[in-house]
Amino acid sequence: MLTFEQPLLLLLLVPIGILVYLTWKRMSLPYPRKQRWLILGCRLLLFTCVILALAGTAWAMPVTRQATVFVGDISASTGPQRTFIEQWITSAIKHKHTDDQVGIVAVGRNALVEQSLQSATIDFARFESTPDTNYTDLAAGLRLASAILPSDSQRHIVLLTDGQQNMEDALQEAQLLQQQGIRLDIVPLPSVSSEDVRVDSFDAPNNLHTNEHFNLHTRIYSSVAQNATARIYLDSTVIAQQKLTLVSGEQEISFNMLAPAVGFHTFRITLEAPKDSITQNDEAAAFVNVQGPPKILVIEGQPGSGHNIVTALQSTHINVTVGTPGDVPTTLDGLVPYSSVILADVPAVALGNTRMQILQSFVRDLGHGLVVSGGQNSYGVGGYTDTPLEQTLPVRMDIPQHKETPSIAVVLIVESLEQQVQINISKEAAKGVIGLLTPRDQVGISAGYGTLSIKMQHVTDKSAITKAIDNMNPLDPQSYNPDLANAEQELLHTDAKIKHIILLGDGDAYDNYAPQVTKLASENITVSTVETNAMSNEDLATMQNIAQWGKGRFYRADNASIIPQILLKETQRAAKRSLINENFNPAVVGNHPILTGIDGLPTLSGYVATTPKPAAQMVLVSHLDDPVLAVWQYGLGRVVAWTSDDLGLWTKNWIAWDNAPKWWANLVTWTLPAANDGGMNINGKVTNGTGQLTVDLPPGTTAGGGQQQVQVHIIGPDLSQQSVNLQPTAPERWEGSFPAEQVGGYLLQVTWQGANKNESRLTATTGMVVPYSPEYYNQGTDLRFLRLLAQTGAGTLLSLNDTGSAFSQNLIPTNASIPMAFWFLILAALLLPIDIAARRLASLEFIPEGYKWLLARFGIGRTPQLATATRSPSVASLNSIRDRRARQRSQPVPQPVENKVKASTTTQPEKIEPRRTTAMPAPVNGKAAAPKQPAPTTSTAPAGPSTTSQLVAAKRRRIQEKK
Repeated sequence: MLTFEQPLLLLLLVPIGILVYLTWKRMSLPYPRKQRWLILGCRLLLFTCVILALAGTAWAMPVTRQATVFVGDISASTGPQRTFIEQWITSAIKHKHTDDQVGIVAVGRNALVEQSLQSATIDFARFESTPDTNYTDLAAGLRLASAILPSDSQRHIVLLTDGQQNMEDALQEAQLLQQQGIRLDIVPLPSVSSEDVRVDSFDAPNNLHTNEHFNLHTRIYSSVAQNATARIYLDSTVIAQQKLTLVSGEQEISFNMLAPAVGFHTFRITLEAPKDSITQNDEAAAFVNVQGPPKILVIEGQPGSGHNIVTALQSTHINVTVGTPGDVPTTLDGLVPYSSVILADVPAVALGNTRMQILQSFVRDLGHGLVVSGGQNSYGVGGYTDTPLEQTLPVRMDIPQHKETPSIAVVLIVESLEQQVQINISKEAAKGVIGLLTPRDQVGISAGYGTLSIKMQHVTDKSAITKAIDNMNPLDPQSYNPDLANAEQELLHTDAKIKHIILLGDGDAYDNYAPQVTKLASENITVSTVETNAMSNEDLATMQNIAQWGKGRFYRADNASIIPQILLKETQRAAKRSLINENFNPAVVGNHPILTGIDGLPTLSGYVATTPKPAAQMVLVSHLDDPVLAVWQYGLGRVVAWTSDDLGLWTKNWIAWDNAPKWWANLVTWTLPAANDGGMNINGKVTNGTGQLTVDLPPGTTAGGGQQQVQVHIIGPDLSQQSVNLQPTAPERWEGSFPAEQVGGYLLQVTWQGANKNESRLTATTGMVVPYSPEYYNQGTDLRFLRLLAQTGAGTLLSLNDTGSAFSQNLIPTNASIPMAFWFLILAALLLPIDIAARRLASLEFIPEGYKWLLARFGIGRTPQLATATRSPSVASLNSIRDRRARQRSQPVPQPVENKVKASTTTQPEKIEPRRTTAMPAPVNGKAAAPKQPAPTTSTAPAGPSTTSQLVAAKRRRIQEKK
């Protein structure tokens, strides 16, 4: 039976056949009748072959070989039956026929090919594939199995499962399988009874108030009566533990609790029971939002450095908590209760990189506030350069280029520590100094050789200098005097205003250093020492004396962790270039909510010079146009940079100002996150490992039109972060989804941004809990669903003990298609030269005569004697045919009357001598007879006109007929 990939192309046979026939009909060349029919037949057959090839013609033949794919459900719910699945498939493969093909697919949340389809012996003992077992997607397994089944076999899928699907719908996939001619048989897994206890639900009120009493409700299921222990967690701390007596079946239990501090919190319950086969379903969680007055965390760099801010805020009834840099939580959950954080003259080294990253996420991702107040230990002098804190602030630590600041030249003398330590403290200290210098500064490094190992240069490429320090091989010198003398000469040849030497070593080089170091001090070159790994008091005394004689400072650093603090203090003299100690009246750049109700700003006597970032908004500037108060929106939160202090160093007049409490209250409250901004309604649910979110905006919110956006920033249980843009689905309703594969609480920060980005903005914070997977909830085999699934797939439920039934089912008949397009193209290519020859040759009579001659020549169909005897007559007959045709051509062709005169003047054709042939007589007694010479004959018939003449005459006749 023929099949066609593009059957509509066969319709071309009709117009092309008609066109070929009409063209053939109008042909006027003098071909013989048989040759004309040959031309028509070749042309029709050639085009037919081409069209059949284009239509994708194939020959469909029935096949009996079978292709079977076993799909094993190895999700968490079938864990106890996994061995049964592997043994059943192994046993069933033994019953396959020689030419049958077998493949194996493993399915959980996703589907993976365990064994590709093959007819050879399959070596399968257990599943090596590792799909995600937290969910069951039977549709994915059936879809993958059908994709690897070949089309030239009877196709069969055997699914081994308990029927507990929780993703997609396998029934729809089974319908598609039936439509594709694939039979689906199912092996229902045997039920396994096990003792288990689980938490079916855990609920808490969404919104609470401080010190409010409420109940936590939980529903617990136990397969047997037993005792258990329940523990209640608030965030990560156990707050209650209770012994429970469980009955067989479900029961509800309530726990009376007191609302925690303001903010978002996670309550979690865990169960512990002796008869429990599945531990993944022994816990659940719930989110609560405790509302109350805003809570502010004030971090003081030194005790009392934030006293004036705290006093001002408390006078406006703002809840304030005071702490040290070490009190900043190292997790984001710990900062959630606070609406804003204030850093009062806090150096970066006191916070550490981890806490600065938490503060950055606190503002950017949660939408909370941050206020940074200046002082002699903040901003540039506080080491904020290239830290997460600088990224969060609206200003950079670069010194403004509007004024001439003194440049610095530093020579670092680094010696070997004579110990095999993982971290070379002296090298790390040298790299710390490089990080505090600017491109206007110069640095040279000596390694104890009496010369500079790294030449004096401007600090324009810090990474290259740092790399050179790492590659340096310091020496343990006998004396520091050669290095000190060389450093003196290098510094004297620089034009730097401040010249400094820092000696980093263990102090075991004994010598008379007083003359050389005293000379350096007289030349305004200061010398400081950083002692590392001193072995004796004499070593310490050496380093202390050098610092004393050099009018510098002595530091002891036996571990790398305190080096940044030492270098911060040591370079403070140089960094004081950024401290501006001048009286000025701050100028107001533009109106801002912070200035509401504020008139007549007092004078300031100083600040820390910084450079504003392009997106920052300047509120107050100094007489040098440097930022004094700069603000900006950073991610979802707001940040304020106050570059003057709050302790009174530069703000004595400010502290005595009557509006000081209002000033600090305005400054801090501007950074507070909005409290749900008019009541956005946020609903979330989890389906098949995907979180579905619906946000309903307050009525009239979207009336302004324009380019609006609703974005949700999501923080997962492991603190991973992602952002999702919701799409409008109805008036003032936005929806979206996000992957929610982790079990636990998700913090959701929802932001609506109107067309006017400066004013139209709503934010809300809520939470959503993802429970444990339903794989750990549903147990047993769902036979009702499996019967329906097998019926939909035109199959049946197979016996648990009859593994041979996998290859004994009556499968849907299948035909294997053999493509014939190539052979039709080959036939068309062979017909093409025949078609050309039939149209180009005047006669094809030589073909049958030649065929007869070949038969005679090779003796086909005759005896050898007869073939030999008739050889000469056949040649003679060919000559006679030629002579007869020559005589026919010599006869005159009838001409029209008007051409008779011309015809009469036609010259007579020349006589043609007949071709002589010699007949070979038959052999006599096996010997060839002598040839006979025939008598010469002369033909008197005149030669006829040539073929060209006939064509010209025929054309003339057609012209006359048209006239």
